[in-house]
Amino acid sequence: MAQDGEDFSLSPAYKTSQAVRNFTPTTHHDTYPAIDTKGSPGWDCKGKAMLITGANGGVGRAVVQAYARVGASHIGLGVRRDVSDLVGAVKAAAAQGGHPEPTVTVLLMDLEDRASIAAAAEQLEREWGRLDILISNAAFLPPFEPLLEGNEADYWHAWEINIRGTYWTAKAFLPLLLGCGGDKTFVAISSLGAHILTPGASSYQTTKFAIVRFTEFLMQDYGDQGLLAYSMHPASMLTELAKNIPSNMHHLLNDTPDLVGDTFAFLGSKKRDWLAGRFIAVCWDMPELMAREKEIVEKDALKFRMVM
Repeated sequence: MAQDGEDFSLSPAYKTSQAVRNFTPTTHHDTYPAIDTKGSPGWDCKGKAMLITGANGGVGRAVVQAYARVGASHIGLGVRRDVSDLVGAVKAAAAQGGHPEPTVTVLLMDLEDRASIAAAAEQLEREWGRLDILISNAAFLPPFEPLLEGNEADYWHAWEINIRGTYWTAKAFLPLLLGCGGDKTFVAISSLGAHILTPGASSYQTTKFAIVRFTEFLMQDYGDQGLLAYSMHPASMLTELAKNIPSNMHHLLNDTPDLVGDTFAFLGSKKRDWLAGRFIAVCWDMPELMAREKEIVEKDALKFRMVM
């Protein structure tokens, strides 16, 4: 197994991650015409009301600005501190796309504080009374260290933020999501790491594995109420979160923010019920993925299964 300083691209984990990444014949590191929100993509998010947690991170910022560029009317920023600069960036993105200024609401949420999440949900119901798309994005990635050498608090903190935080977020906001008659879409951030075994990553990668199963259970519990839940690999970017990944993997973190934001906005532009409970990767070519709908549904593909 490749350790920090060795060539990760020679490891079994890398080969597995590439197999997942190459699910569509064409893959991307940057945006492209079919999804480019700075161009004329032929689709939009006009009238959509969306919320993303961890809005101030690299993924969150890219997503909210992309939604603004294609006309989302209500954009919620789930953050731990006030982010006036991001509010300005979202409004500027809407103007760039030629759309009216959206309602931008900052929701102060700490995923370690159940009360703050509940209060944010109450605020959104009071001020908006609606929600189409909820993206559970906030996460914690501890340093990659073998089980016996790693910090116990860091190890368990990943579970508290990535699993309990996603659970608390879903429980607080699902009543609004399900009750307002909109898109009823819940997106949970997983990772290509959910599919691989990287030395020292048992905390983070196991939580991302569990996130996929969590979205399947949401469909079991609430699919009959119109919920659409799926999990996504958000990108391979060297964000603040990703800096704890070993340095021998940093050269692989070369996806752009535009790819991230544009893919999320494209998927959110239309409710696609056939994605229910499935794993999606931002790097996949979206038109090629859409063209495989019949095959994916018939095989019940893009879900974790034991091969026997």
